[in-house]
Amino acid sequence: MTDAHALRAAAPVYQDETLNEMLERRAADADDAVLEAAVRWATEDLLLAHVLLQLRAHCDDLKRKHTDAHRRATHEPGFDDPACTPTTVRCALAAQRLERLLDQELRWSREDVAHGEQLQQRLRWLSTKPAERYRQYPCSTPELDAAAELLHHCSESSGRVQALLADDRECLHALAIEEQRARDFLASPASTQLPQIHAMSHRRFEHLVSALAARDGLDVERRHGGPHDGGVDVIATTPAGLRVVVQCKHTTTAKPVGVSAVRELMGIGPVHNADISILITNSTFSKHAEGLARQQDIVLFSWWVLMRWATWGESLLDILDLDEVREPAAQACRPHDGESPPIGRHQRGMPRSEFSQ
Repeated sequence: MTDAHALRAAAPVYQDETLNEMLERRAADADDAVLEAAVRWATEDLLLAHVLLQLRAHCDDLKRKHTDAHRRATHEPGFDDPACTPTTVRCALAAQRLERLLDQELRWSREDVAHGEQLQQRLRWLSTKPAERYRQYPCSTPELDAAAELLHHCSESSGRVQALLADDRECLHALAIEEQRARDFLASPASTQLPQIHAMSHRRFEHLVSALAARDGLDVERRHGGPHDGGVDVIATTPAGLRVVVQCKHTTTAKPVGVSAVRELMGIGPVHNADISILITNSTFSKHAEGLARQQDIVLFSWWVLMRWATWGESLLDILDLDEVREPAAQACRPHDGESPPIGRHQRGMPRSEFSQ
């Protein structure tokens, strides 16, 4: 029995006689080449359907991971929330990076799914003349070759995503260690709370800033301002020899520090051969002050940065992002090349309730 006879013998029997007659006529007209082409086409259709199944499964998995990253990136507790910690912004930054990279992978995955669906439609459209088609492509067909390439895309994407997730887990682990260290510092006598800082005199505030600089390994040359301080309250040198000048602006109101303080430090820094100029306050800064400080490379320490330094014990070198005496855990979750932490609302608004405590 030939292949054609075998396939005719295995043909289904439908309840409708018209369908049976149509099938019998088509089978009678078909030779072995036509039937072999039909089998090959059916097999390729199944293979392409399997490829689409994998592509869609990968796309759905990316959607779930992207949704989880987005949830983390958009969850930012307020400063009156006990969940707000020194690592809050950096956790959000890590999640934003992961979300952005997963978003790119998701876009590519959706493109591959759409391409696979087009290949399937084209293959099924060509099913009316399979014998003629396979005479043209005796060894392989363009649709299946393209589908194989899509499978390679899927495999490569899975590898990249696994690497991203591993990097994210390492980052969160480092932040968890840093978080615990900060909480231990908070419970120690060395921590200075924000209400205590608000209640200080200006001179006591200057002494606090110089003491914090000394705690972090800087050589403090001037610990407070005076009648002839030249506008600089604290002068210190980092272990690597960078000269840091600090101007302190302590206030008992919620009014932001204005642009005039930045202009003052602009003229003072060069006089003292400053490598780093810092303007620090227990309040906030106006938008104009922030803009001018960015232009002039002046570092602004708002009440939130002051909390990181005095209340949570974060090193000045870490806050300034100086790689002088940085431990591995502190480096693990730093922004990648081309990325920088957003200023966000942490450096902008300060609840008035902070001054009423």
